[in-house]
Amino acid sequence: MTPDTTLPLRFGQDGITPAVIVDATSGAVLMVGFMNEEALQRTRDTGCVHFWSRSRQKLWKKGESSGHLQHVREVRVNCDQNSLLIEVDQDGAVCHDGYDTCYYRRLEPDNSLTIVRDRQFDPRDVYPKDGDPAGLATRTEEWWQAYEWLRDSNVEADSGTSKRLRADEDAHTPRLSDELRELAGVLDGFHRHASLDEDIRLESGQVLYWAVCTAVWQRLAWSDVRPDRALGITGGEQPSSATLSRLLTARADELVTRAMPPDAPLLHDTFGLVGTVLQAHDVDPLDVIKADLADLSAKPYIPRDQ
Repeated sequence: MTPDTTLPLRFGQDGITPAVIVDATSGAVLMVGFMNEEALQRTRDTGCVHFWSRSRQKLWKKGESSGHLQHVREVRVNCDQNSLLIEVDQDGAVCHDGYDTCYYRRLEPDNSLTIVRDRQFDPRDVYPKDGDPAGLATRTEEWWQAYEWLRDSNVEADSGTSKRLRADEDAHTPRLSDELRELAGVLDGFHRHASLDEDIRLESGQVLYWAVCTAVWQRLAWSDVRPDRALGITGGEQPSSATLSRLLTARADELVTRAMPPDAPLLHDTFGLVGTVLQAHDVDPLDVIKADLADLSAKPYIPRDQ
């Protein structure tokens, strides 16, 4: 007897059906897309999710440009046989805004939207313009490597940073504590050089400088700390300046009372504090990193590829 191979799915009049994509491990809803019969067949044939784009009227493979593919575990059909639920193993983050689900915002009673998930990547890294990655991951890694070069190269005669990074004694953690207090003072209104915006940029940049030096002196790698993920925190309810000041001061106190220099998780969280301050004042952390990179690249003793 020949088995019935008719597809048990009813597509709409437009030839498409909604497909809900869920994480096979957590069960979290990642996204909703649309499939026609060809997209479903390609999904089943390749083991990677394909959709039909209604706006572009073409087939597309999820993650083809970003590398964040969706590997199919199981395809389910609903009771009315007019929609799909597909369990997947997700590579990277699913959302083109950089989150692990497209449903990263909560609808509030006043119709505002609150971001309730942490951003996993900077879209500027994954979807570069003109083929040039320019997001937090790309730039913070370049930035980190520049300080590693200063540590590993004997340019102490020209660079105080190089001298400190090559020293046996940790001169960085105490200064990191001091700069955290100065940033707290900016938020409290007690520490001023210029305008609030300029001081936020200045003192945040100083905290980032001493944080990266603290990490590089300990030979922590960029991948250990992931400053890009910490700095890229976005959305959610913004803490008040008073709350942020208390958090910065508490971190400063913690750093000077520790017997050892801060480890990777603590430094990651410190970068995150700075990211929250910058975000609360509408400053892109990438701008602060790029400003320090530009300053480094202008140093005559640093090779141009650093």
